[in-house]
Amino acid sequence: MKKEEFLAYLSEIARKRNVDILYVNEALKESLLVGLKKRYGQDSEPEVEIDLEKGEIKIFLNKTVVDVPTKLGKEISLEEAKALKPDAQIGEKIKVPLPLEEVGRSTIQKAADELVNRLRSVEKNKLYEEFKKKEKEIISGTIYQIAKEKVIVNLGAVEGYLLPQDYLKSDRLKQGAVIKAYVVKVEKTPLGPRVHLSRTHQEFVKKLLAKEVPEIQQNIVQIKAIARIPGVRTKIAVHSEDEKIDPVGACVGFKRSRIENVLKELGEEKIDIIQWSKELKIFIARALSPAKVKEVIKENDKYTVIVSDSDYPIAVGKKGNNVNLASRLTGVNIEILKLSEYLDRQIKEKAKTISLKELDLSNILLEKLAENQILSAFDLLTLPDENISKIINYDIEQVKKLKKDIEEKIKEKFFSQEYQQEESGT
Repeated sequence: MKKEEFLAYLSEIARKRNVDILYVNEALKESLLVGLKKRYGQDSEPEVEIDLEKGEIKIFLNKTVVDVPTKLGKEISLEEAKALKPDAQIGEKIKVPLPLEEVGRSTIQKAADELVNRLRSVEKNKLYEEFKKKEKEIISGTIYQIAKEKVIVNLGAVEGYLLPQDYLKSDRLKQGAVIKAYVVKVEKTPLGPRVHLSRTHQEFVKKLLAKEVPEIQQNIVQIKAIARIPGVRTKIAVHSEDEKIDPVGACVGFKRSRIENVLKELGEEKIDIIQWSKELKIFIARALSPAKVKEVIKENDKYTVIVSDSDYPIAVGKKGNNVNLASRLTGVNIEILKLSEYLDRQIKEKAKTISLKELDLSNILLEKLAENQILSAFDLLTLPDENISKIINYDIEQVKKLKKDIEEKIKEKFFSQEYQQEESGT
Protein backbone atom coordinates (compact mmCIF):
# COMPACT_ATOMS: atom_id res chain seq x y z
CA MET A 1 0.00 0.00 0.00
CA LYS A 2 1.38 3.38 -0.98
CA LYS A 3 2.06 6.03 1.61
CA GLU A 4 -0.74 8.29 0.39
CA GLU A 5 -3.23 5.42 0.25
CA PHE A 6 -2.26 4.22 3.73
CA LEU A 7 -2.66 7.65 5.33
CA ALA A 8 -5.92 8.26 3.48
CA TYR A 9 -7.21 4.87 4.70
CA LEU A 10 -6.47 5.64 8.36
CA SER A 11 -7.83 9.20 8.06
CA GLU A 12 -11.06 7.93 6.50
CA ILE A 13 -11.59 5.43 9.33
CA ALA A 14 -10.86 8.11 11.94
CA ARG A 15 -13.32 10.51 10.30
CA LYS A 16 -16.12 7.96 9.96
CA ARG A 17 -15.75 6.72 13.52
CA ASN A 18 -15.15 10.19 14.95
CA VAL A 19 -11.93 9.21 16.72
CA ASP A 20 -8.36 10.49 16.68
CA ILE A 21 -6.13 9.13 13.93
CA LEU A 22 -3.47 8.26 16.54
CA TYR A 23 -5.98 6.00 18.26
CA VAL A 24 -6.76 4.34 14.90
CA ASN A 25 -3.04 3.83 14.44
CA GLU A 26 -2.65 2.13 17.85
CA ALA A 27 -5.84 0.09 17.39
CA LEU A 28 -4.62 -1.17 14.00
CA LYS A 29 -1.28 -2.13 15.54
CA GLU A 30 -2.97 -4.07 18.37
CA SER A 31 -5.36 -5.74 15.90
CA LEU A 32 -2.45 -6.91 13.74
CA LEU A 33 -0.67 -8.30 16.80
CA VAL A 34 -3.79 -10.32 17.71
CA GLY A 35 -3.91 -11.73 14.16
CA LEU A 36 -0.19 -12.53 14.08
CA LYS A 37 -0.37 -14.43 17.38
CA LYS A 38 -3.25 -16.48 16.01
CA ARG A 39 -1.20 -17.27 12.90
CA TYR A 40 2.22 -17.92 14.49
CA GLY A 41 1.16 -19.12 17.95
CA GLN A 42 0.27 -17.45 21.22
CA ASP A 43 3.83 -17.83 22.46
CA SER A 44 5.23 -15.97 19.44
CA GLU A 45 6.60 -12.45 19.83
CA PRO A 46 5.43 -10.32 16.91
CA GLU A 47 6.11 -6.59 16.60
CA VAL A 48 4.29 -4.04 14.46
CA GLU A 49 5.70 -0.63 13.59
CA ILE A 50 3.46 1.93 11.89
CA ASP A 51 5.03 5.15 10.68
CA LEU A 52 2.32 7.71 9.96
CA GLU A 53 4.77 10.21 8.46
CA LYS A 54 6.19 7.71 5.99
CA GLY A 55 2.93 5.82 5.55
CA GLU A 56 4.60 2.46 6.23
CA ILE A 57 3.74 -0.74 8.11
CA LYS A 58 6.61 -3.00 9.21
CA ILE A 59 6.01 -6.40 10.80
CA PHE A 60 8.64 -8.45 12.68
CA LEU A 61 8.87 -11.70 14.58
CA ASN A 62 11.33 -11.81 17.45
CA LYS A 63 13.09 -15.17 17.02
CA THR A 64 15.79 -16.98 18.97
CA VAL A 65 18.86 -18.15 17.02
CA VAL A 66 19.29 -21.97 17.27
CA ASP A 67 21.16 -24.71 15.39
CA VAL A 68 18.05 -26.52 14.17
CA PRO A 69 14.75 -24.57 14.47
CA THR A 70 11.72 -26.61 15.64
CA LYS A 71 9.36 -23.71 16.32
CA LEU A 72 9.06 -21.64 13.17
CA GLY A 73 7.24 -18.84 14.89
CA LYS A 74 9.91 -18.50 17.59
CA GLU A 75 13.22 -19.84 16.27
CA ILE A 76 15.58 -19.17 13.37
CA SER A 77 18.69 -21.04 12.16
CA LEU A 78 22.13 -19.50 12.59
CA GLU A 79 22.57 -19.38 8.81
CA GLU A 80 19.32 -17.45 8.27
CA ALA A 81 20.13 -15.19 11.18
CA LYS A 82 23.55 -14.28 9.79
CA ALA A 83 21.87 -13.25 6.52
CA LEU A 84 19.99 -10.66 8.54
CA LYS A 85 22.73 -9.92 11.05
CA PRO A 86 26.30 -11.05 10.21
CA ASP A 87 27.42 -11.19 13.85
CA ALA A 88 24.39 -13.17 15.05
CA GLN A 89 25.10 -15.88 17.64
CA ILE A 90 23.32 -18.92 19.05
CA GLY A 91 20.85 -17.97 21.80
CA GLU A 92 20.50 -14.40 20.60
CA LYS A 93 17.09 -12.88 19.75
CA ILE A 94 16.80 -10.97 16.52
CA LYS A 95 14.03 -9.16 14.65
CA VAL A 96 12.96 -11.06 11.56
CA PRO A 97 11.01 -8.88 9.11
CA LEU A 98 7.84 -10.36 7.63
CA PRO A 99 6.68 -9.23 4.18
CA LEU A 100 2.96 -8.46 4.10
CA GLU A 101 2.56 -11.20 1.50
CA GLU A 102 3.91 -13.74 3.98
CA VAL A 103 1.63 -12.48 6.75
CA GLY A 104 -1.33 -13.56 4.62
CA ARG A 105 -4.46 -11.84 3.39
CA SER A 106 -6.68 -13.59 5.94
CA THR A 107 -4.54 -12.29 8.81
CA ILE A 108 -4.72 -8.75 7.48
CA GLN A 109 -8.48 -9.09 6.93
CA LYS A 110 -8.95 -10.35 10.47
CA ALA A 111 -6.88 -7.42 11.72
CA ALA A 112 -9.09 -5.05 9.75
CA ASP A 113 -12.20 -6.69 11.24
CA GLU A 114 -10.70 -6.46 14.72
CA LEU A 115 -9.92 -2.79 14.12
CA VAL A 116 -13.50 -2.09 13.05
CA ASN A 117 -14.84 -3.89 16.14
CA ARG A 118 -12.55 -1.92 18.42
CA LEU A 119 -13.57 1.36 16.79
CA ARG A 120 -17.24 0.46 17.03
CA SER A 121 -16.77 -0.15 20.73
CA VAL A 122 -15.00 3.19 21.10
CA GLU A 123 -17.77 4.89 19.14
CA LYS A 124 -20.45 3.35 21.37
CA ASN A 125 -18.60 4.40 24.51
CA LYS A 126 -18.19 7.94 23.21
CA LEU A 127 -21.87 8.13 22.35
CA TYR A 128 -22.78 6.76 25.76
CA GLU A 129 -20.63 9.36 27.52
CA GLU A 130 -22.05 12.11 25.30
CA PHE A 131 -25.67 11.21 26.04
CA LYS A 132 -25.00 10.40 29.69
CA LYS A 133 -24.19 14.11 30.11
CA LYS A 134 -27.67 14.89 28.74
CA GLU A 135 -29.37 12.77 31.39
CA LYS A 136 -31.93 14.80 33.40
CA GLU A 137 -32.11 17.39 30.60
CA ILE A 138 -34.52 18.12 27.75
CA ILE A 139 -33.57 16.90 24.29
CA SER A 140 -35.17 17.18 20.84
CA GLY A 141 -35.46 14.44 18.26
CA THR A 142 -37.52 13.26 15.31
CA ILE A 143 -40.20 10.58 15.62
CA TYR A 144 -38.93 7.61 13.63
CA GLN A 145 -41.44 4.90 14.40
CA ILE A 146 -44.75 4.68 16.26
CA ALA A 147 -45.66 1.29 17.67
CA LYS A 148 -48.10 0.10 20.31
CA GLU A 149 -45.40 -0.77 22.83
CA LYS A 150 -43.12 2.25 22.26
CA VAL A 151 -42.33 5.31 20.16
CA ILE A 152 -38.83 5.39 18.65
CA VAL A 153 -37.19 8.81 18.42
CA ASN A 154 -34.19 9.56 16.20
CA LEU A 155 -31.65 11.53 18.26
CA GLY A 156 -29.01 11.63 15.55
CA ALA A 157 -26.35 9.04 16.28
CA VAL A 158 -28.60 7.04 18.63
CA GLU A 159 -32.27 6.26 19.15
CA GLY A 160 -34.43 7.14 22.13
CA TYR A 161 -37.74 5.65 23.12
CA LEU A 162 -40.96 6.65 24.86
CA LEU A 163 -43.18 4.03 26.48
CA PRO A 164 -46.98 4.57 26.42
CA GLN A 165 -46.86 6.06 29.92
CA ASP A 166 -44.17 8.53 28.80
CA TYR A 167 -46.25 10.65 26.43
CA LEU A 168 -49.41 12.69 26.89
CA LYS A 169 -52.83 11.73 25.56
CA SER A 170 -52.96 15.11 23.83
CA ASP A 171 -49.60 14.56 22.06
CA ARG A 172 -50.08 14.41 18.31
CA LEU A 173 -47.52 11.78 17.45
CA LYS A 174 -46.62 11.77 13.78
CA GLN A 175 -43.72 10.11 11.99
CA GLY A 176 -41.11 12.70 11.05
CA ALA A 177 -42.38 15.26 13.59
CA VAL A 178 -39.93 16.97 15.95
CA ILE A 179 -40.55 16.13 19.61
CA LYS A 180 -39.10 17.39 22.90
CA ALA A 181 -38.67 15.06 25.87
CA TYR A 182 -36.88 14.70 29.19
CA VAL A 183 -33.97 12.25 29.32
CA VAL A 184 -34.88 9.94 32.19
CA LYS A 185 -32.01 7.48 31.87
CA VAL A 186 -29.18 6.51 29.50
CA GLU A 187 -28.20 2.84 29.60
CA LYS A 188 -25.14 1.16 28.11
CA THR A 189 -26.01 -1.87 25.96
CA PRO A 190 -24.05 -4.06 23.49
CA LEU A 191 -25.87 -2.29 20.66
CA GLY A 192 -24.97 1.17 21.94
CA PRO A 193 -26.59 3.63 24.35
CA ARG A 194 -30.31 3.26 24.99
CA VAL A 195 -32.04 6.56 25.87
CA HIS A 196 -35.26 6.48 27.89
CA LEU A 197 -37.33 9.61 27.21
CA SER A 198 -40.43 11.02 28.91
CA ARG A 199 -42.90 13.85 28.44
CA THR A 200 -44.92 12.90 31.53
CA HIS A 201 -42.11 13.19 34.08
CA GLN A 202 -42.63 16.15 36.41
CA GLU A 203 -39.06 17.27 35.75
CA PHE A 204 -40.05 17.82 32.09
CA VAL A 205 -42.31 20.73 33.13
CA LYS A 206 -39.70 22.01 35.57
CA LYS A 207 -37.01 22.09 32.87
CA LEU A 208 -39.37 23.67 30.32
CA LEU A 209 -40.13 26.49 32.76
CA ALA A 210 -36.46 26.96 33.62
CA LYS A 211 -35.62 27.38 29.92
CA GLU A 212 -38.18 30.20 29.65
CA VAL A 213 -37.27 32.05 32.85
CA PRO A 214 -33.78 33.65 33.02
CA GLU A 215 -34.27 34.31 36.73
CA ILE A 216 -34.44 30.57 37.35
CA GLN A 217 -31.30 29.98 35.27
CA GLN A 218 -29.52 32.69 37.30
CA ASN A 219 -30.84 31.19 40.57
CA ILE A 220 -32.62 34.45 41.42
CA VAL A 221 -35.86 32.45 41.48
CA GLN A 222 -35.83 28.88 42.82
CA ILE A 223 -38.32 26.10 42.14
CA LYS A 224 -38.92 24.77 45.66
CA ALA A 225 -41.46 22.03 44.88
CA ILE A 226 -43.42 20.54 42.00
CA ALA A 227 -46.34 18.11 41.70
CA ARG A 228 -47.85 16.90 38.45
CA ILE A 229 -50.71 14.88 37.05
CA PRO A 230 -49.57 14.55 33.42
CA GLY A 231 -51.98 16.01 30.89
CA VAL A 232 -54.19 17.46 33.63
CA ARG A 233 -52.47 19.94 35.95
CA THR A 234 -49.09 20.83 37.44
CA LYS A 235 -48.45 22.91 40.54
CA ILE A 236 -45.07 24.59 40.96
CA ALA A 237 -43.95 26.44 44.09
CA VAL A 238 -41.37 29.19 43.47
CA HIS A 239 -39.40 31.46 45.78
CA SER A 240 -36.91 34.31 45.68
CA GLU A 241 -34.63 35.53 48.45
CA ASP A 242 -34.74 38.98 46.81
CA GLU A 243 -37.81 40.75 48.18
CA LYS A 244 -37.87 43.02 45.12
CA ILE A 245 -38.46 40.02 42.85
CA ASP A 246 -41.95 38.63 42.36
CA PRO A 247 -41.17 34.94 41.69
CA VAL A 248 -44.65 34.17 40.37
CA GLY A 249 -44.62 37.18 38.04
CA ALA A 250 -41.15 36.26 36.77
CA CYS A 251 -42.38 32.78 35.83
CA VAL A 252 -45.61 33.97 34.22
CA GLY A 253 -43.92 36.75 32.26
CA PHE A 254 -45.23 39.92 30.64
CA LYS A 255 -48.72 39.22 29.26
CA ARG A 256 -48.15 35.55 30.25
CA SER A 257 -45.54 35.20 27.49
CA ARG A 258 -43.25 32.85 29.43
CA ILE A 259 -45.84 30.48 30.84
CA GLU A 260 -47.72 30.36 27.52
CA ASN A 261 -44.61 28.95 25.81
CA VAL A 262 -44.58 26.14 28.36
CA LEU A 263 -48.31 25.50 28.02
CA LYS A 264 -48.03 25.19 24.23
CA GLU A 265 -45.69 22.24 24.74
CA LEU A 266 -48.10 20.54 27.17
CA GLY A 267 -51.31 20.68 25.16
CA GLU A 268 -54.35 20.65 27.46
CA GLU A 269 -52.39 20.57 30.74
CA LYS A 270 -52.81 23.51 33.13
CA ILE A 271 -50.12 25.01 35.36
CA ASP A 272 -50.49 26.77 38.72
CA ILE A 273 -47.49 28.88 39.74
CA ILE A 274 -47.56 29.37 43.53
CA GLN A 275 -45.37 31.42 45.83
CA TRP A 276 -43.66 29.12 48.30
CA SER A 277 -43.67 29.94 52.03
CA LYS A 278 -41.74 28.43 54.92
CA GLU A 279 -44.93 28.91 56.96
CA LEU A 280 -46.66 25.62 56.20
CA LYS A 281 -50.21 26.85 56.77
CA ILE A 282 -49.67 29.74 54.35
CA PHE A 283 -48.07 27.38 51.82
CA ILE A 284 -51.02 24.97 52.08
CA ALA A 285 -53.53 27.78 51.52
CA ARG A 286 -51.64 28.95 48.42
CA ALA A 287 -51.24 25.38 47.14
CA LEU A 288 -55.02 24.98 46.98
CA SER A 289 -55.30 27.85 44.51
CA PRO A 290 -57.58 28.83 42.80
CA ALA A 291 -59.77 28.07 45.84
CA LYS A 292 -59.91 30.70 48.62
CA VAL A 293 -59.05 29.24 52.01
CA LYS A 294 -60.73 30.40 55.22
CA GLU A 295 -58.53 28.62 57.73
CA VAL A 296 -55.91 25.89 58.01
CA ILE A 297 -55.97 23.78 61.17
CA LYS A 298 -53.40 21.13 62.18
CA GLU A 299 -55.09 18.02 63.53
CA ASN A 300 -52.67 15.24 64.55
CA ASP A 301 -50.93 14.07 61.36
CA LYS A 302 -53.12 15.99 58.91
CA TYR A 303 -54.17 19.54 58.07
CA THR A 304 -57.86 20.40 57.85
CA VAL A 305 -58.57 23.25 55.43
CA ILE A 306 -61.79 25.22 55.77
CA VAL A 307 -63.29 26.72 52.61
CA SER A 308 -66.64 28.28 51.83
CA ASP A 309 -69.31 25.90 50.63
CA SER A 310 -69.18 27.53 47.18
CA ASP A 311 -65.37 27.09 46.96
CA TYR A 312 -65.43 23.46 48.10
CA PRO A 313 -65.64 21.95 44.56
CA ILE A 314 -62.74 24.19 43.45
CA ALA A 315 -60.57 23.23 46.42
CA VAL A 316 -61.14 19.51 45.88
CA GLY A 317 -60.97 19.74 42.08
CA LYS A 318 -62.20 17.35 39.43
CA LYS A 319 -61.62 13.76 40.61
CA GLY A 320 -59.89 15.24 43.69
CA ASN A 321 -56.95 16.43 41.57
CA ASN A 322 -56.52 19.86 43.18
CA VAL A 323 -56.28 18.64 46.78
CA ASN A 324 -54.17 15.67 45.65
CA LEU A 325 -51.62 17.95 43.97
CA ALA A 326 -51.64 20.36 46.92
CA SER A 327 -50.89 17.47 49.30
CA ARG A 328 -48.01 16.29 47.12
CA LEU A 329 -46.67 19.81 46.67
CA THR A 330 -46.63 20.61 50.40
CA GLY A 331 -45.79 17.08 51.56
CA VAL A 332 -48.66 16.87 54.06
CA ASN A 333 -52.04 15.14 54.29
CA ILE A 334 -54.81 17.67 53.56
CA GLU A 335 -58.54 17.30 54.28
CA ILE A 336 -60.94 19.83 52.75
CA LEU A 337 -63.97 20.76 54.84
CA LYS A 338 -66.92 22.95 53.93
CA LEU A 339 -67.46 25.88 56.28
CA SER A 340 -70.98 24.64 57.09
CA GLU A 341 -69.62 21.20 58.01
CA TYR A 342 -66.83 22.72 60.06
CA LEU A 343 -69.24 24.93 62.03
CA ASP A 344 -71.57 21.99 62.58
CA ARG A 345 -68.64 19.94 63.90
CA GLN A 346 -67.48 22.77 66.16
CA ILE A 347 -70.99 23.49 67.43
CA LYS A 348 -71.37 19.87 68.52
CA GLU A 349 -67.95 19.97 70.17
CA LYS A 350 -68.86 23.14 72.14
CA ALA A 351 -72.28 21.71 72.91
CA LYS A 352 -70.64 19.05 75.09
CA THR A 353 -69.72 21.78 77.59
CA ILE A 354 -73.10 23.57 77.65
CA SER A 355 -75.83 22.55 80.07
CA LEU A 356 -79.45 22.83 78.86
CA LYS A 357 -80.10 25.05 81.89
CA GLU A 358 -77.94 27.72 80.23
CA LEU A 359 -80.17 27.90 77.15
CA ASP A 360 -83.31 29.62 78.59
CA LEU A 361 -85.57 26.63 78.07
CA SER A 362 -88.84 26.29 80.00
CA ASN A 363 -88.79 24.36 83.27
CA ILE A 364 -91.36 21.90 81.96
CA LEU A 365 -89.16 21.17 78.92
CA LEU A 366 -86.05 20.85 81.09
CA GLU A 367 -87.80 18.40 83.42
CA LYS A 368 -88.98 16.17 80.55
CA LEU A 369 -85.50 16.11 79.03
CA ALA A 370 -83.80 15.51 82.39
CA GLU A 371 -86.09 12.54 83.08
CA ASN A 372 -84.57 10.94 79.96
CA GLN A 373 -80.97 11.83 80.89
CA ILE A 374 -80.78 14.60 78.26
CA LEU A 375 -78.75 17.17 80.18
CA SER A 376 -76.39 18.89 77.74
CA ALA A 377 -76.84 20.72 74.46
CA PHE A 378 -74.83 17.92 72.82
CA ASP A 379 -77.29 15.28 74.07
CA LEU A 380 -80.17 17.22 72.55
CA LEU A 381 -78.49 18.03 69.23
CA THR A 382 -77.30 14.47 68.56
CA LEU A 383 -80.49 12.62 69.56
CA PRO A 384 -82.75 11.76 66.56
CA ASP A 385 -85.66 14.15 66.03
CA GLU A 386 -88.20 11.33 66.37
CA ASN A 387 -86.94 10.39 69.85
CA ILE A 388 -87.05 13.98 71.09
CA SER A 389 -90.54 14.42 69.63
CA LYS A 390 -91.87 11.56 71.76
CA ILE A 391 -90.14 12.76 74.92
CA ILE A 392 -91.30 16.41 74.86
CA ASN A 393 -94.49 15.92 72.82
CA TYR A 394 -93.31 18.27 69.98
CA ASP A 395 -93.92 17.64 66.33
CA ILE A 396 -90.87 17.12 64.09
CA GLU A 397 -90.85 20.69 62.78
CA GLN A 398 -90.91 22.07 66.34
CA VAL A 399 -87.99 19.79 67.27
CA LYS A 400 -85.97 21.01 64.29
CA LYS A 401 -86.67 24.63 65.25
CA LEU A 402 -85.58 23.92 68.83
CA LYS A 403 -82.29 22.43 67.64
CA LYS A 404 -81.70 25.34 65.27
CA ASP A 405 -82.30 27.89 68.05
CA ILE A 406 -79.77 26.08 70.25
CA GLU A 407 -77.19 26.02 67.45
CA GLU A 408 -77.67 29.77 66.88
CA LYS A 409 -77.09 30.51 70.54
CA ILE A 410 -73.84 28.50 70.49
CA LYS A 411 -72.71 30.33 67.35
CA GLU A 412 -73.36 33.71 68.92
CA LYS A 413 -71.38 32.73 71.97
CA PHE A 414 -68.35 31.00 70.42
CA PHE A 415 -67.96 31.96 66.74
CA SER A 416 -67.01 35.16 65.00
CA GLN A 417 -69.47 37.28 63.05
CA GLU A 418 -67.41 36.64 59.90
CA TYR A 419 -68.01 32.88 60.02
CA GLN A 420 -71.70 33.32 60.72
CA GLN A 421 -72.10 35.72 57.78
CA GLU A 422 -70.13 33.43 55.48
CA GLU A 423 -72.30 30.45 56.35
CA SER A 424 -75.51 32.43 55.83
CA GLY A 425 -74.15 33.79 52.54
CA THR A 426 -74.43 37.47 53.55
